[in-house]
Amino acid sequence: MSFRNKLGLAFFSVLVPVMLVALVSWWSMGVALDRQETVFKLSREIEQLFFQINTEEEQFATTQNIRHSRSVSTLLEDLNARISRLFTYSAEKEPGYASEDEHDQAVKKLQGAFIFYRQGFTDFSSQILEMQTIESRMIQESVRLQTLSDNLLYNGDPKVLAIQQAKGQMLLGEKDYLLTQRADSIQIVTESVRQIRLLAEEIRMQSIEGTSMPLKVFRIARLAALYEQILRKYIQEKAQAKETMSRMRASQENFSHELVQYIDHELASAQANVRNLRLIMVAVSVFVIGLSMLATFIISARITRPINQLKKSATDIVNGNLDTVVQIESPDEIGRLGEIFNMMTQRLKISFDDRERYRDHLEELVAERTEKLEREIVERKQAELALRISEVRLSLIIEQSPMAIILWDMQLKVVSWNRTAEKIFGYTAGEVIGRPSKMLIAPESRNHVSGVWQKILDEKTVVRSQNENITKDGRVILCDWSNTPLYDAAGSVVGFLSFAEDVTQRSRVEQELLKIKKLESTGVLAGGIAHDFNNILTAILGNLNLSLLDRELSSSTRGLLESAEKASKRAKTLTQQLLTFAKGGEPIRESMSLAEVVRDSANFVLHGGNVSCQYDIPEDLWSAHADKGQISQVIQNIVLNARHAMPAGGVIDISCTNVQGDEKQYALLEKNKKFIQIVIRDNGVGISANVLDRIFDPYFTTKQEGSGLGLAITLSIVNKHGGHILVDSEPGKGTVFTLYLPAVEAADELKAEAETGILAIRSGNVLLMDDDEGVLAVLQAMLEQSGYRVVTSRNGDECAEIYKRLFDTGQAVDFVIVDLTIPGGKGGREVVPLLQEIDPEVKIVVSSGYSNDPVMASFRDYGFCGAVSKPYVIDELLKVIDRAAEPL
Repeated sequence: MSFRNKLGLAFFSVLVPVMLVALVSWWSMGVALDRQETVFKLSREIEQLFFQINTEEEQFATTQNIRHSRSVSTLLEDLNARISRLFTYSAEKEPGYASEDEHDQAVKKLQGAFIFYRQGFTDFSSQILEMQTIESRMIQESVRLQTLSDNLLYNGDPKVLAIQQAKGQMLLGEKDYLLTQRADSIQIVTESVRQIRLLAEEIRMQSIEGTSMPLKVFRIARLAALYEQILRKYIQEKAQAKETMSRMRASQENFSHELVQYIDHELASAQANVRNLRLIMVAVSVFVIGLSMLATFIISARITRPINQLKKSATDIVNGNLDTVVQIESPDEIGRLGEIFNMMTQRLKISFDDRERYRDHLEELVAERTEKLEREIVERKQAELALRISEVRLSLIIEQSPMAIILWDMQLKVVSWNRTAEKIFGYTAGEVIGRPSKMLIAPESRNHVSGVWQKILDEKTVVRSQNENITKDGRVILCDWSNTPLYDAAGSVVGFLSFAEDVTQRSRVEQELLKIKKLESTGVLAGGIAHDFNNILTAILGNLNLSLLDRELSSSTRGLLESAEKASKRAKTLTQQLLTFAKGGEPIRESMSLAEVVRDSANFVLHGGNVSCQYDIPEDLWSAHADKGQISQVIQNIVLNARHAMPAGGVIDISCTNVQGDEKQYALLEKNKKFIQIVIRDNGVGISANVLDRIFDPYFTTKQEGSGLGLAITLSIVNKHGGHILVDSEPGKGTVFTLYLPAVEAADELKAEAETGILAIRSGNVLLMDDDEGVLAVLQAMLEQSGYRVVTSRNGDECAEIYKRLFDTGQAVDFVIVDLTIPGGKGGREVVPLLQEIDPEVKIVVSSGYSNDPVMASFRDYGFCGAVSKPYVIDELLKVIDRAAEPL
């Protein structure tokens, strides 16, 4: 028998009893776990159904909707079916389980509690349906009583008037009771009905026979008596329903208690069974471990004997004895391993013999190596030739590089000068080689460049710098430099290598982009401030406007209030300027002639002064698609600054030109686009260099009475039109502003809005929505002063809820005035679809402190029929409401 078969037989004799014990244990635990899982699954299903029943029951008790009652009934039937299934899972006769009688008894108690609870809910549901029927009949008789009372014409008799009043009290009390279930409300209804019945009987007794009055009051008295009877029955049914609901709650708690008891009982049974199974598994594991250790000891003794023989032979081979032989006669795998070991020993011996023979042929190997070296020499010469070719290519790369490449010696004199350096600085290689570096450096940058050279020598590393340089024709340009030291074979610095790039134009573009980013970040803050300030101004200006409507004001008080109103309007103008450069203040564009706007704006600013203006505007000047008001503001701001720069008088030159963005002198402009260039030149005092970089900063000004917003607003307007603005100034000689605005080849046809007349509507219902209490209060006061009835809300959800309630009750809302933005809630744009879903014909007016928001400019595109910008006075608000009332 082979060694493998012996080993397999030994293991098989150990594993058979182990596997039998494991299978029995596995089968027992599987049966227990299957039953346990089934019972637990049913328990979980019952618990989930009971939770759903509780939820639907609460909904039914709250809303009294029959749909929830049907859902509860369906869930109860499903719960009953699952409780019945518990009877089929009696306890097995296994250790630790309860008896079958104990299990069935627990299930029966659970089913009994469920039947009692189901009966309680059925009774409660029936009484709720009965109450709804009585309530419907009570409302029907109330409507009939109201109709008969309304048909009773007033003939001077105070009892008829008293019936009408009692009818109103009855209807209000009935509505209040049905909504709130208050006891004092039902008392009011009972007393009012009784009063109607008594008054009707008195009128009938006093009425003249032959007229219609006795018949009418007789019907009223009879209907009032019937209503009283129905009302008493409704109250009785409600009391009985309350008592039934209490019983139902008690049965529900009892069922919940029995369900918990059943689950606890099943859990205890399962835990006891698991404990028993654990003890069995521990015993089986101890037995298997002992058996395995015994088998391991016996088998290891059989294996180690031939292996020790192999170990001894291997030790001899390590000591150099290649004649050793392994003596193992076993016919199994160990014996075969000994034979292989002997074969390995023989092959090692043969290998050592081959090494000796190889040593004898060493001279032949040396000759072969010499031949290889000769071939390597030939290959090296070929590599040197390739290196020379590479050097030629490197020279071509240097000459044709897009960057200037300059080689300097230790005295900073030019050693090498490529073609790009010739293009940037204007000197040929023959003109600069051997000349010092200072000829290329602007005087104000020489100290900086000297520091760069010294840093290269000290740190022996690449140093990047940027400085101004002088070209052959005297121009000052800005270049980026990358300088690195050059070393000889000994590691000493023998010169310098520089890469240079002309970044003059790129630097101008980056400065322009920096101005745009700075203004955008400031604009975000300015927009928020202007929006909040407009809300404050709305409350101030609205209250001032309402105060001025008081005819009893003294003349001095009226004058003070009018002065305050004018100051508030000036503050409104300031916030409009802030919003012009704030993020979100998009221009409202139209096709326009720039020539007309430039002339009108400049003449308006210079009117009556000692400064005149000369124009150079071609007749074929392209049109612009721009905001006329904003472009006019740009021209006025620049011309006004030019006028202030010439206090002794002078002339301002304004010229306009058509330019193409792909022309070389207009590298700042976008390619393949048309622009209109506007140049405004004065001969005033000019602007110093340290001030020039800050003139577009918000609130920066050199004038005592300046606001610092003029040029900031100008830059914002130009950027939002997709244009550019440049400024060049020299102190004592004057300043030149250059504007570039996108052009169109032909002006679009202008569309003027016809001014609509103001409708004389001063009544109706208005719904307001604003999160600012001050704005909400003053707006409500304005509208109520004008004769409107006003309802207020604070956000979009509240506004939609109020509108739906009024719409459902037949109280028409003529207008809804909403704030465009509500922090943390739904604003004007979000509330439009909510209101249109309720009433597609709703009329909505939008209001906002962001007066130049795109929604305000195109309000009809967003579903609004009117727009009013904060702050505003009562006349402006009424005009917007009247225009919104007109049909589209």
